[in-house]
Amino acid sequence: MNVSQEEAQASLSKVRDVTIQTHRAITSVYVSPLLILWGVLWIIAYTTVQFHLTYAFHIFTTMNVVGCVGTAVIFWLIHSKSPTRDTSSPSIEWRIALFWISLYVYAVIWLFLFAPFNGRQCNAFLSTLAMFAYVVMGLWCTCRFMIVLGLAVTAAILVGYYFIETYYCLWMAIIGGGAFLGAGLYMRLRWR
Repeated sequence: MNVSQEEAQASLSKVRDVTIQTHRAITSVYVSPLLILWGVLWIIAYTTVQFHLTYAFHIFTTMNVVGCVGTAVIFWLIHSKSPTRDTSSPSIEWRIALFWISLYVYAVIWLFLFAPFNGRQCNAFLSTLAMFAYVVMGLWCTCRFMIVLGLAVTAAILVGYYFIETYYCLWMAIIGGGAFLGAGLYMRLRWR
């Protein structure tokens, strides 16, 4: 059976399309609920802090605890529903979780090394650090969407930090939280 070059190219193109669709569907299962969760938390926390700045530490601590517990629950639910499990090596979920834990342990170390920070500087540092992690995860998982999201939110954080000082928290709620929520909903609705 002879296959022409055009037929082979068309077949390869179909395989590439299916590969991209499969990759997106798998990524969406893991990433979209996390983006939605953290988007809602950012919107609530930053909006609240804008109007109750004296409670910022408590609000952000609560947001992070709820977010970490929610993230663990989401990973557990996804993992428990998975039809296949690779027990030969640590799962990607554990490696990602350990990466985030390690990153924030180092963040605390760096904060102590480079102190004193004011609240806005500390927040911009931790937020851009999280966006750096999104870029790294996008590189690991070959997910251009995560890379673009991390870079875009980083740029928005810098704009808010340098140019929108008075309404920085509202800016972060709308731009950061809105970007996560919108990206999560987009993935959920379009990548399945």
